[in-house]
Amino acid sequence: MGSPPLFSSSRLDEKRRTLSTLTNSNNKHLFFQAFLASVFLLLLALTTNTSTIDDDNRNAGFGEDVENFARKIDAQKLMKQIQNQHGGAYEDEDSKKAVNYAVKLDILSHDAELKAIKLMRERDALLRALDANDKNSGSLDEFAGEDSSGFGMSSVSGKSLSYKKMSKQVNLCNEDGTNVNCPKRANVIEEEESSSFPKVFVYDVPKQLTSELAKRYGRCERDQYGTEIWFHRNFRDDKNGVRTMNPEEADLFFVPQYGECFLWSREMLRHENQGQAMEETNEYFLEVLSHVKGKLPYFNRTDGRDHIFVFAGARGPTIFRDWQKEIPHSIYLTPEGDRTLPQFDTWKDIVIPGLEYDKRMYLEEHRNELVTNPPKRKILAMFRGTIDHPAGFAYSKGLRPKLKKIFQNATDVIYDTKIKDCDRDCYVREMTESVFCLNPLGWTPWTLRFYQAVMTRCIPIIIADNIEFPFESEINYSEFALKIPEKDVSDILETMRHMPEEERERRRRYMDKIWKQFTYQRPAEIGDAYYSTVKELARKVRAHKKYGRESFW
Repeated sequence: MGSPPLFSSSRLDEKRRTLSTLTNSNNKHLFFQAFLASVFLLLLALTTNTSTIDDDNRNAGFGEDVENFARKIDAQKLMKQIQNQHGGAYEDEDSKKAVNYAVKLDILSHDAELKAIKLMRERDALLRALDANDKNSGSLDEFAGEDSSGFGMSSVSGKSLSYKKMSKQVNLCNEDGTNVNCPKRANVIEEEESSSFPKVFVYDVPKQLTSELAKRYGRCERDQYGTEIWFHRNFRDDKNGVRTMNPEEADLFFVPQYGECFLWSREMLRHENQGQAMEETNEYFLEVLSHVKGKLPYFNRTDGRDHIFVFAGARGPTIFRDWQKEIPHSIYLTPEGDRTLPQFDTWKDIVIPGLEYDKRMYLEEHRNELVTNPPKRKILAMFRGTIDHPAGFAYSKGLRPKLKKIFQNATDVIYDTKIKDCDRDCYVREMTESVFCLNPLGWTPWTLRFYQAVMTRCIPIIIADNIEFPFESEINYSEFALKIPEKDVSDILETMRHMPEEERERRRRYMDKIWKQFTYQRPAEIGDAYYSTVKELARKVRAHKKYGRESFW
């Protein structure tokens, strides 16, 4: 199976309903045009991907025709039409929202446009490469076929076209790299990806607000919220051309702040006075921003739209009380991808994995041992965590207590709280010996258990309707995880027991391909969570450049 669709039918239905609500009768036909344009371009891209290559397609202008068509249906023109209907100004809040959604539709059109243009160019480039090879005229003059994300090997009808300027040879490689003339796939990806990374400027925030804080509270860099520290270190120490010391050439700006660490330290000191801890954390963020806004002009230039903040906990930016006033347009890297929450915007924010610090989980040598010497998975499913909570139904929507009743007579299922007779070693062992690992929502949809499951080859079962995952544009989660609707949880035992062993193993093999994208390697490595996030940021940069930083969101 390939990557998941650009947008699912359910997502499209959601957009249609939202647009219908937000727009007035004068604007509806404009959005319908933009919607149809997005769908048409995506279908064009998918249809082109399955077609064969022949001499009739040697017309280099074919890709230009696609590009010209995309320009004609550019949703920004629709946005301007909406503005013109109101005399160039927004007369009411609905009109303002309508314009914003026109821009967002344009993003969908842009992604489909890139896919279509990419495939057209690949066809032409491959044919030119074959001609060049026939004439012994050496390698191509340019690298052709950059994919819509700017990364990886270009694919045409199951073949890959690789190009190395130092070589006098054009290599046609099978997708798995089995052709003897094909360079090692991993090496090519590293070379090509590094050239497509965005340039990121890292602000110099005083150490007492960052590194000294982490040093004082060592737990901060080891627990699941440590991503705010690890992203700072990775951007600062990057060796693959991501960091720039010149802010004038920067595509994006990273703002170091350890808000979760600071809040945790205040909560430990204040204990019952949560309000005071939150107020002190708000002051902490304002002090960080004083070193960003007050000393350099770049934040104010775009109102922070090209500035990156890591919010490592489920509360996201809400730990900063003034976030809506101070940084509403900035890019948030956060593990919480709940689409129903106002603090998460799927158009500008990026879902990242939580931090797993245990070497038995993230080190490749330990992970490989699970593949070469797989343990016997004698446990059908496991879960250890909070089940019953004083908050009652408000916690997990009552799902965790409901699961407890479902599993009460299942002798091959571990469903329990974290009791004293099962330490960390026991917990890891149970995961490696389980077929399925349960991931029911708690206060929020996301949980570190999901990433731990992938690292231990335990098939994740997600029970959280509104969750959004990291790197969905690259990873097809349906290939390895099971997502059970919250309303259908009663059937979970039957679902697990009836999955054939062949299907279980197929899902494990898919996890073997993508597990590293959920890990934070030390130091960072191409293909890990840090560089996968950098790739997502690169897509934001391309959108910025097309629409302008000031109006993108």
